[in-house]
This record gives sequence, C-alpha cells and structure tokens, in this order.
Amino acid sequence: MSEQINGKGALCRFCGRPPRPGQHRAPGPQGPICTDCLEAGLVLVRDGRERRSLGGTGLARLTAVSDDACEFCGRRERRSFLGFHRRLARMSCPQAQAVICADCLNRGGELINKFLRQRAH
Repeated sequence: MSEQINGKGALCRFCGRPPRPGQHRAPGPQGPICTDCLEAGLVLVRDGRERRSLGGTGLARLTAVSDDACEFCGRRERRSFLGFHRRLARMSCPQAQAVICADCLNRGGELINKFLRQRAH
C-alpha cells in the first residue's frame, strides 16, 4: 500500500504537485513530501510566517499542543529525557489536511541528502 501512496507518480502531500524529473522526495504515511515543501517547512517552523507552497496551497505553523499531530511521527510535543514537555512546531497544509513536525522535516531532508550522497559514490 505504501508503494502506491509514495510511488514515482504520487503527488506531494503538501503542495499537490507531481515529481519533477530527477526530484527525490521523502516518503510519508499518507504520501511523499517534496524537497520544496521540506525547505519551505523548515523556514516556516522557524519564522512562523504563513506562506504558499509552489503548488499554491497554504502552509501554516502549528505550535499549540492541542493542534493536530504530525502524521509522520504522531507527536504534538517534544518530551525530554527528564520527562519535560515542550511544544513541537509543525507545518500544516489545511487544504490537504496534512501536518508534519520540525523533527520530521529535518529527517526528511537528511534522508534525501543521504540518498544523494550514496548515489554520488
């Protein structure tokens, strides 16, 4: 099932665009996320300013624990080693009902970078 969701022609979960030739995307439980949305998300969770994806969908920052959980890891908050809870910034695309947290945005970028480094050797 995940192959159908994350297949070569699958649309980006956040912007709804098909992949460009040679573009790599991070897989997700409801569909992949493209590098453009990963980059936009990393900036958005830092600066908090709403913006449009390259596909024209709205992207917003979520920080309240009561907001939707990340669909990639299921978290709304960060728990520390000592049990402290901190808010976890997340990017939301209301049109697609998609949410991803800052940690998963980082992991998605690292996954793509790792793949590209391995492919270069």
